[in-house]
Order: sequence, then C-alpha cells, then structure tokens
Amino acid sequence: MRQEYLHLQAFLEEAVGGIQPTSATIGRVTVEPDYTATVNYSDLRGLTHELWRCIREHAVNVAALGTTQGDRFPISENYPLLKTYVRSVTLLNGKDADTGSWVQVEPPCEAV
Repeated sequence: MRQEYLHLQAFLEEAVGGIQPTSATIGRVTVEPDYTATVNYSDLRGLTHELWRCIREHAVNVAALGTTQGDRFPISENYPLLKTYVRSVTLLNGKDADTGSWVQVEPPCEAV
C-alpha cells in the first residue's frame, strides 16, 4: 500500500476518533476516504466539525440501517472539507458494532 494512503488513513482516524454518538439509532459510522486527497493538518479541526454536522443533519434511513450495506450517502457540497477527504459516509445499526471508536475509517481496498 502506498505511503500517502497510510498517511491519509491516520489523518482521518485522528479527525474522527473523538466524535461521540449523535443518535442512539446509529450504532456505527464508517467513512470512505478519498485517496486523491492531500493531507493538510490545518484542516483537522474543521474536518471533525463538518463530519459531526453531516451525521447530525443527515435524514437517517432507518430501514437501511438494518441491512449489511447500511445507510450510505455521498458528501454534499455543504461540507467542503469533508468532501475533500471523504467519498461517502455509511451509518449502521448497533447490532454489528464492535469495540472502538463510534466513527471508523474504512481500510483501503486492494485496488487502491
């Protein structure tokens, strides 16, 4: 795996690791990184806030939460920093939530 992917992964984990649950309905949140992004640590605080806002403002599809795919949605233009670093967000129910942060970064696929 390329070094810049690992760097982006670590940056996003730092940004999302402290986000606390915004809803009892959502058991886990995963973010899919945009591996074309270049990390700028001055974006860290704003990125964390935008992801928190995005999750809170999203109209949750409760039926989708119970599926293996979850409620996956692309990032809108309302969250410019988030859109720079993240391709999509997936909300999942709590049944399959393991230990760890409420928000987790999806690992890169082999094709990346």
